[in-house]
Amino acid sequence: MVAPPFDGAAFPPPPPAAPARPAGLPPVHPMAIPPRPPLPSASAARPDGAQADSPPLDDELVPLGLTGMSVVDADAPRPPAPLWHRISTWVAVYGVVLALIAFWPVPVDSGSGGFLRWVTAHFPLLTYARIEFGSNILLFVPFGVGLALLLPKLRYLVLPSALLVSLAIESGQAIFLAQRTPSLYDILANVSGAALGLIVLAVFEAVRKRVTGPSED
Repeated sequence: MVAPPFDGAAFPPPPPAAPARPAGLPPVHPMAIPPRPPLPSASAARPDGAQADSPPLDDELVPLGLTGMSVVDADAPRPPAPLWHRISTWVAVYGVVLALIAFWPVPVDSGSGGFLRWVTAHFPLLTYARIEFGSNILLFVPFGVGLALLLPKLRYLVLPSALLVSLAIESGQAIFLAQRTPSLYDILANVSGAALGLIVLAVFEAVRKRVTGPSED
């Protein structure tokens, strides 16, 4: 069956022409699209050796004036990133390590008493309380960085999340672990560490943006 000639009467009028490009902008180079390869002709045989029973698509498109149209293939789906290249993987690993440190039956520094006494003896400013406070700050720096990278549009939730996690840790130590001592200073240090992680990430992103330029956004 041959379709009637295509006159375009049933289609709406074409859209108005685009406005002129402002002066001073770099020229726009048109994208080169290769022409569509022709479809099999009417005489092409099928794989089983028999002739095609119906005319090919090109024969149907000839009366419509649509032969030789360019075809752009859709982008192929990206393969999933390796497991160790995902932010979620590292956040999960950090969560397991944090839980082990927070809920270990005895203080994690119980085996380093001799080293800590040596440090405090040679560096009087580094008291045990200051070392513990600084360690809790460093412990939550990955919390701020990882959660901010995992939830880039919800970074305002990083500090409240750090506060809730710290409260859960200190409450669990007070209820279930007799040899662990909960402290409000630990909560303050943990939230400060998450805030420091946010600051470090913001500085890194600002420097990277300045080095690579806005085209890399």
